[in-house]
Amino acid sequence: MKIFIIDIDGTISEHIRNEDGIERMRVAKPYLDVIKETNKWYDEGHYICFFTARTTEHEKVTREWLKEHGVLFHQLIMNKPRKLPPYTEYHFIDDAHVKATTFKGKITPFVMKKVEIEVFEE
Repeated sequence: MKIFIIDIDGTISEHIRNEDGIERMRVAKPYLDVIKETNKWYDEGHYICFFTARTTEHEKVTREWLKEHGVLFHQLIMNKPRKLPPYTEYHFIDDAHVKATTFKGKITPFVMKKVEIEVFEE
């Protein structure tokens, strides 16, 4: 079983910046095909956690939006550090095996590929 840690803005909905405000978050366009796939993972028994840069102030409207659009999940974590200049990427470090996938507009089947990655020197 997998733990999926998924962003919200630009992933399961159109991208809404915190500065756009609560009312804009309330009417964000859902990405129904992505919601369908994440709900399928939930139904298969995987753990679904949404990890968002939305602040605690946005939690109520975020939960309402998720419920309104039938998004199934186990956990919602607010206040993810924002990737604003000069920061260009997220770099997760964990003692557990981690796979990271950059979302590019749709969810397709996972495939195995050999790629170059940055790792700690042994």
